[in-house]
Amino acid sequence: MKYILSIACSILLLGCSNSSTENTVTEATTPQTPISTTISEPNATTAVETNTNNENTPEQPVTSAAVDGGSLFTQKCAACHGSKAEKSALNKSQIIANFNEQQIKDALHGYQAGTYGKEMKALMQGQAKGLNDEQIDALAKYIPSI
Repeated sequence: MKYILSIACSILLLGCSNSSTENTVTEATTPQTPISTTISEPNATTAVETNTNNENTPEQPVTSAAVDGGSLFTQKCAACHGSKAEKSALNKSQIIANFNEQQIKDALHGYQAGTYGKEMKALMQGQAKGLNDEQIDALAKYIPSI
């Protein structure tokens, strides 16, 4: 009986908290003026325009700052491939430090498409799927330079 009462109270509290959250979110996201922000950095400009009038207009293209291949490699690759790309990932992959820029691009695009790889194909496909062309180019330039 204690468990049923505890569960009923929890559901009641969750139901109450969700309705107040929805009201807050609805009120907070209904400004009537578009917001425009421009960030300038050396060699890169990022412009973002947000339409807050709830109109169905296409999003404006956004130019992003250059991707840092070193940071991206440290974040996504170094754990398995080593800090200098000198390791065979999980003792099953090729050593990518020996790859040239085009080989790296081909491999990453191949992983994305599911057409490249052997034992590590499924794992690498998950890693490569989230990369855009700019990030792939940055990694392809960075890895041979390590």
